[in-house]
Amino acid sequence: MSRTLTGLAASPGVASGPIVRIETEEIVVPATADPKGALAAAAVRAQQHLAALAKQAEAAGNSEGAEVLRAQALMAEDPMLQDQTEEHLDQGQDLDQALREAGSELQTMLASLPDPYLAARAADVGEIVDVVRRELAGVGHGVDVIEQPSVLVAHELTAATTATLDPNVVLGFVTETGGATSHVAIIARSLGVPAVVGVADLMETSAGAERIAFDGSSGEIALDPDEAEADAFAERAVAQAEREAHHATFQGQSVSVDGKSMVVCANVGSPADIERAVAVAAEGVGLYRTEFLFLDRAAPPTEDEQYEIYRGAAEAFEQHVVLRAFDIGGDKPAEYLDLPEEENPFLGQRGVRLYEDVDDLFASQVRAVLRASAHGDLGFMIPMVATVEEVRTIRGRIDALAGELTAAGTPIGTPAIGVMIEVPSAALIADSLAPEVDFFSIGTNDLTQYTMAADRGHARLGALHDPLHPGVVALCRATAEAGLRHGIPVSVCGEAAADPVAALVFSAIGVSKLSVGANSVNQIKATLAGQREGVLDQVAEACKTGTTAAEIRASVAAVMTVA
Repeated sequence: MSRTLTGLAASPGVASGPIVRIETEEIVVPATADPKGALAAAAVRAQQHLAALAKQAEAAGNSEGAEVLRAQALMAEDPMLQDQTEEHLDQGQDLDQALREAGSELQTMLASLPDPYLAARAADVGEIVDVVRRELAGVGHGVDVIEQPSVLVAHELTAATTATLDPNVVLGFVTETGGATSHVAIIARSLGVPAVVGVADLMETSAGAERIAFDGSSGEIALDPDEAEADAFAERAVAQAEREAHHATFQGQSVSVDGKSMVVCANVGSPADIERAVAVAAEGVGLYRTEFLFLDRAAPPTEDEQYEIYRGAAEAFEQHVVLRAFDIGGDKPAEYLDLPEEENPFLGQRGVRLYEDVDDLFASQVRAVLRASAHGDLGFMIPMVATVEEVRTIRGRIDALAGELTAAGTPIGTPAIGVMIEVPSAALIADSLAPEVDFFSIGTNDLTQYTMAADRGHARLGALHDPLHPGVVALCRATAEAGLRHGIPVSVCGEAAADPVAALVFSAIGVSKLSVGANSVNQIKATLAGQREGVLDQVAEACKTGTTAAEIRASVAAVMTVA
């Protein structure tokens, strides 16, 4: 008998097939004569396991999943969980009880903190405790081998488990817990696996069901769908496939929206991402996250190692490739730098604020970029810029290093130098910054979180992280207009560039380039090319008159053509 459920749309796509239920596994942590020693060893193995998964995700081009797993690996090393567990052991509790209670206490403590970054880490603690318990019990971390393409149904999936899923056999998954901004949802989207989360009483309701169909874009679910329901979901899948086929027709094409040319390039974080960007014929790279070369290792990459990678990126495209200077700090620390802990790392010493203190490391990257720029059209942009002084200092350092290489007879090019507009002050002084640089790139993720004072990773603050909030749009418009006045290009490289509604907004306010994940390149091209004449004026008016993000979205959606 068919049953319908509704959950939270977590990852787009339509999936249907046989159900594989992931039952809550009973993990038995054995007693040991040395519980503190066993705990310490298991914590090390947990950190190594999560770090290895992060590297696998990065190598597979799953940058978002790698970030999540990297953060958890760092937390697994933190002595806080171990120290608190040992306190419970000293009170006479067994190892399993001590670990679980310590984890629960840490989750409660973190969730109550006023710092949204730390509060959002509460969910990570529960997942780390799970990994450590599995190491203590000697049980596996992944889903058992799936013999045929199926849909996973589970009470919950952890980030570590989700990262091990094979998209070739996992058609999608539905969980009882989780939110649309949870780590599992982020990884599902990066894998291209449809998902619905937060389905109340899922495990009880789905008991005995053999098949499932669901829409990851709407959250609608049918258990053991009848013929009519199965046909309806099949039609949705066909429509989705037709849309994707339509999007693919724009591969390799230059597009314009309402008569205005728009470049659509790719965001990348690794050589594997470069291959994907080339495969979809992206018009260059708008953001190469070079910090991924510096993380998860005992020592930084050498200048020659960086040179080879940057040269490969430059030679892969005829168009512009923009390398972002390593954005270490915040949620992306590097062990070998031994940086002090900060109460609020997102507002601390990260990006450009770090380079003077790690000048040897920064100089090594600059030299590699200068050398690689002799082989292609490279740009180099600086993150977290807030003042004109920062730009002048950095440009002076780059010029000095270029002079040293030239004097030594080393061939170099002249990369364009740009800045990330992600700090509100930078947008407000864009007219002063523009004469100092060759381009602007708006990072909507950080610009939104700093403008709204809302951590972008905080699940409860998701409503405050809409880049189409009038305040954020105003800052983007001010940046674009300053770029036009000073004759420098302005791009958007944040996640919002892959949102069709937001892409139209950016086009209407003067942005000339969008940089998105490789899997979104052709969809955004199709969206822009499919708009009717006069739409940008209507979109621009909607941005001026809308008083909320929802109003702007609704007004733009009402006048745009859906691709």
